[in-house]
Amino acid sequence: MMVKHSKVLITLGVIISCTNVMAQKSPQWPGGKKAAVVLTYDDAIDCHLDIVVPQLNEYGFEGTFFLTGSAQTVAHRTEEWRAAAANGHELANHTLFHPCRKVIPGERNFEWIRAEYDLDGYSFPQLMNELNTANSLLHALDDKTERTFAYTCVDHTIQGVDFADSIQHIFVAARGLSPVPTSLKEVDPYLMPSTSCSDLSGKQMIAEVKKAQANGTVITFLFHSVGGGYLNTSSEAHLELLEYLKENQEELWIDTFINVTSHIKAEQERLGW
Repeated sequence: MMVKHSKVLITLGVIISCTNVMAQKSPQWPGGKKAAVVLTYDDAIDCHLDIVVPQLNEYGFEGTFFLTGSAQTVAHRTEEWRAAAANGHELANHTLFHPCRKVIPGERNFEWIRAEYDLDGYSFPQLMNELNTANSLLHALDDKTERTFAYTCVDHTIQGVDFADSIQHIFVAARGLSPVPTSLKEVDPYLMPSTSCSDLSGKQMIAEVKKAQANGTVITFLFHSVGGGYLNTSSEAHLELLEYLKENQEELWIDTFINVTSHIKAEQERLGW
């Protein structure tokens, strides 16, 4: 009986040891969570303060707000942004003037972009000045020194030259636009995958979360207007998503863009990726 008992203990020890080794060689989420969810909101729109922040606070979630420095809400609702930051929400960089590539042949012609804010007319030093000034403005709001960035119109080239690698010294990470990743090994924190929520229903957004759950990876949602406006997501759909996240919080890590991307970078470094 003692021999059999010893064999069982040895077998269990081997299983536990193998499990620990496997964990050390695969990416892990805090608290043993199965996937991460990031809620991001672009352009510093009134609805973010009127609708989104109250909804996030109600559910106990912290979101990331990519502020355009020249937005009217930044000038006229400064104290409300400060209060949001003090409550754990992230204030992140979305440039000063929201420059975008006006024309991409065969893809788009954004007539709403003024000539002086056509990214293809920018120089790289001009862009850097704008990004650094926006960081200074954000520092005045939340007193933080580390910052993340979202490419405007998900454009990361100037006159055909990709600048994603050249901004890494001033940002922890940057958000791009691409499908939910199948593994964290393929994730570039400076072209972080995200899913646009424009016109998506609550069920469609939940389906995207389930992809991240199945893959053990991350879903970053990209919102603009919530509850009415351009590139809109209905308030009801937003609430439906938050309700699902709350119900599945035991296996989902819901946190800010800077916290999730910092963790991904640390795990990639730990695993030698």
